[in-house]
Amino acid sequence: MSKIMTVGYVQSALQTLLFASDNLEETQKRTASGLEVASAADNAGYWSAATNMTSDQSVLGSIGDALNLGASKLDTAYGAVTSSISILDEITSQLVTAYEEGTDRDALNARIGSLKENLSSVLQAATFSGDNWLYNSDEVLGASKSIPTAFQRSVSGAVSLSYVSVETADTTLIDSANANRGLLTASIDANTLNSDGTSTPRNYYLLDVDSTVATTGTQIAVSDATSSSELDDMIVVIGHLTDKLNQLASNLGTVSSRVDQQTGFVKSLQDVLDKGVGRLVDADMEEESTKLAAYQTQQSLSVQLLSLLNSHQQSSRVLFS
Repeated sequence: MSKIMTVGYVQSALQTLLFASDNLEETQKRTASGLEVASAADNAGYWSAATNMTSDQSVLGSIGDALNLGASKLDTAYGAVTSSISILDEITSQLVTAYEEGTDRDALNARIGSLKENLSSVLQAATFSGDNWLYNSDEVLGASKSIPTAFQRSVSGAVSLSYVSVETADTTLIDSANANRGLLTASIDANTLNSDGTSTPRNYYLLDVDSTVATTGTQIAVSDATSSSELDDMIVVIGHLTDKLNQLASNLGTVSSRVDQQTGFVKSLQDVLDKGVGRLVDADMEEESTKLAAYQTQQSLSVQLLSLLNSHQQSSRVLFS
């Protein structure tokens, strides 16, 4: 009878030991990885949802990088445009000075030429990551400059991107391939800005960068032969260019603000997704630590019980032998 009872206790202790060992192994895995759902076998629904959310996080990370790159390009273009406005203001001052009798127009023209060279250098240097929004040298002018700002995932899982765009025709200030496409290299009819009552065009352009396709008209410059009416036209044209650059700076600032807002939203959305993935698959480390201690204790007690039962059996054999 004692032998039967001992065998029963041994079986029970063995079952408890196996149960504790299995649970201890699983708990140790969760504690080591920090994951309650490490694979689809753990919970297919949670694992699938977490995998999709992790994929979305990856896409958002790429969009965040693109937004940061786009913001840098916008800042570069904006800085160059504001510098250009200051240079145009200085050119206007030189043209106004040319009205005065006895002025050394050769010196004024040299100063204007220096300012135009500086203007061209500023715009040509407005490059970030190999991309210049203000200076074009390509034969074919692209339609727009785009920055990805968001993405949408359809029911089928397909991903599509949303963009904020700036028309290239509005941002190109110098075009060395076709002067007529650049704001500062193209001809502007002063008669449309300050009509003399006739339909005869009076075309002026500011910069000559030896474009492959040249423009027509008179380059803005002064000499002793420059008349007051020509100075009037030049000042009107420079004023028009300044207005256009102010408008461009305003547009770039608006786009920059949108990009900054979207960058903040993307970061916030990444945090939300990160928390969502954690809720689905992360293990409760406090709970797992408690379970780990409990299963270790249960395993230890089972081993001790088996040891006692083995000792009891040996003692019984000696007693009844």
